[in-house]
Amino acid sequence: MNNKYFFVGLTAILLLSSSLGFSEESKQPRPDTFTDIESNKDMLDPYNLGLLVERGDVKAINNVGLLWATGHDGKQSFEEAVKWWTEAANRGYPLAMNNLGLAYANGQGVAQDIKQAFDWWLKSAIGGNAWAMNSVGDCYETGDGVTQDFVLAMTWYKTAADAGDPLAHYNVGALYQTGRGVERSLDSAHDWFMGGAELGDPYSMLSLGDFYRDGLRGERDLVEAFSWYQISMLRLDPQDVGGLTFAESEANSINAQLNETQKQEAATRIEFLKKFTAPQTVEQNLDEGESRI
Repeated sequence: MNNKYFFVGLTAILLLSSSLGFSEESKQPRPDTFTDIESNKDMLDPYNLGLLVERGDVKAINNVGLLWATGHDGKQSFEEAVKWWTEAANRGYPLAMNNLGLAYANGQGVAQDIKQAFDWWLKSAIGGNAWAMNSVGDCYETGDGVTQDFVLAMTWYKTAADAGDPLAHYNVGALYQTGRGVERSLDSAHDWFMGGAELGDPYSMLSLGDFYRDGLRGERDLVEAFSWYQISMLRLDPQDVGGLTFAESEANSINAQLNETQKQEAATRIEFLKKFTAPQTVEQNLDEGESRI
């Protein structure tokens, strides 16, 4: 199983559970029923949430699933979460479909079934969900739940990137770098990684560190490489031990090679990159959730 499923899913849950509702796929405030964190506290009220569920509000139905998944009030049950997400998904809510894909991919509340995960992600992607588009691309790249096809993987990754998913920028760049599903182009790979980094994707930042460390587009630039490895450590998920260990190791190795002037240059560069790569909530990057296929 590709670890990206876990980290992307976990990041999404941690990010969005803070306001008690998976986002709308839009650039508008989310969720549209409660437009700010203060008013979102109403979602904790069983009476208010119950009224919305009775009215058939798919976002509320989906959010009940989220409450079960995140263990609100100490009562966690992925089995219950899956029931509510299935209800919302059957009513056509793309984000609930994406949640079911994550549940099946990770075996949370259901038996692990990557084919089922792919099917739910595909439905969600057709409904306009950028996370699901990226996951469909990932399945085509790895051959999980579907016949491996790098061309289709690239197509879905680009679709997800166009819809605003930062990780999809990294995935497009990785395919360009390795020449899978597309003619190899280090310039294109670099540009896609830069786009992903600007949106806050840490894997794009790590790849940029590799680019400058190895001089893949010309001369090596250890100051730039060090800066990207350092900034990636600020953006990586704390549970991504492998990524953090790699970034720290590379940064320490390069730091030992820098003179004092270069270290000062790197410090200035890092301060700039903190602003350039300011992490954004995913819904800030996503367009309206209409079908894109």
